[in-house]
Amino acid sequence: MMTISLPRSATPSPGADIADLWRGMREAGGDAVRERIVAFYLPFARMLTAKAFARRTFLELEFVDFLQYAAIGLIEAVDRFDPARAIKFETFATPRINGAILNGIATFTEKQEQVRARQRITSERVASVKERDPASAGADDLFVYLAELAVDLALGFILDSADEMPEDVSSYPDNTYRRIEMAQLGSRVKALVDGLPDKERKVVNYHYMQQLPFDEVAAIMNLSKGRVSQLHRSAIGRLRESIDISGQIDLSC
Repeated sequence: MMTISLPRSATPSPGADIADLWRGMREAGGDAVRERIVAFYLPFARMLTAKAFARRTFLELEFVDFLQYAAIGLIEAVDRFDPARAIKFETFATPRINGAILNGIATFTEKQEQVRARQRITSERVASVKERDPASAGADDLFVYLAELAVDLALGFILDSADEMPEDVSSYPDNTYRRIEMAQLGSRVKALVDGLPDKERKVVNYHYMQQLPFDEVAAIMNLSKGRVSQLHRSAIGRLRESIDISGQIDLSC
């Protein structure tokens, strides 16, 4: 969450006249005058924060988080307010402060939902490639299973990252060769995806390129979620075998 520095004191200096402060800001400007105006109205922003916090239905944010959002709205209102207009600052600022609180909550909620969705997708993916039971395997078979599982998960990481890798990496002075290798690796794996059977290719594209969970992929393709998981596991296994056969892609880097 974005954090801003609030004025050290929420109380204006003794004898301060808010009209004089507005006049000074309009005529001369300056960060010091602006900060004093923000400090003068911070108790008002805190009062609105308390009302919003009392009505909250989202419990993952604390009062201080609400107050940070309110302060952002207050500062925006101070910067946009014209004291020459026949309107009180509190009237002008109230919708902006309340709106900043709501926007802050919405942004935080959206990020939390994105994190949860990402965790869900990752857990489905791992469960799919782990579905083979290694419990009854001998030591050699167990080693092969673990090695294949590591490669399968690495393939998932590469497919996830392929679209984020810039085609032109010449402008990145740090780790340039590493970036080039990863970009080339992503291109090769994506080329192998294009050669998969139709349903497997669609599952990989929906799941990795569009970041859709298995149940949404299942709804699009009119399949069961279990069948999508099977197709995913088959596709990743086929990609792994293609890499082993071609010998052109090294996943150990």
